[in-house]
Amino acid sequence: MKSLAIFIPLCIVLCLLVAGCTTTQPPPVATQTPTLPVPSTMNTPPGPVVDPDLLGTWTIREIGMQGGSAPLDILNARITATFDEAGHVGGNGGCNGYGADYTLAGRSDAFGKGISISPVISTLMYCEGTSSIEAVYFQILQNATSYVVISNQTLSVRDNLGSVLVYTR
Repeated sequence: MKSLAIFIPLCIVLCLLVAGCTTTQPPPVATQTPTLPVPSTMNTPPGPVVDPDLLGTWTIREIGMQGGSAPLDILNARITATFDEAGHVGGNGGCNGYGADYTLAGRSDAFGKGISISPVISTLMYCEGTSSIEAVYFQILQNATSYVVISNQTLSVRDNLGSVLVYTR
């Protein structure tokens, strides 16, 4: 009993000492952060340039190399290109399916409107009789610099060397 009588006052003194050593922090003062004025018109970048005449599926009619003066025989190859509003072109290269991205430049040159097409990605099958034509087709397509649509029925795509891909609907 005697030890309990000593222990309780000792705990009270110890608690008072611990409480006296702590300090209370004042509550944080709320500060107002400055607000910047919001412009009435936001500067949003323009969307991609789209040409409704280009959109849709086209079938190759002619491939002309060397400025169009050396046509390739494409009788066995069914080559298509489908241009969509999202900037993708894809189709069949005569043997393999393919895809790429395209960007319309919004400018024109002596041949037509400006276009650039990313490197073509395709499946890798070999088809006797069409694979060499397909390789030439992909080469011209991914080096395209301009195009022209005539009467919404004929599409001609020209590369930087003057080679031409001529499609019909």
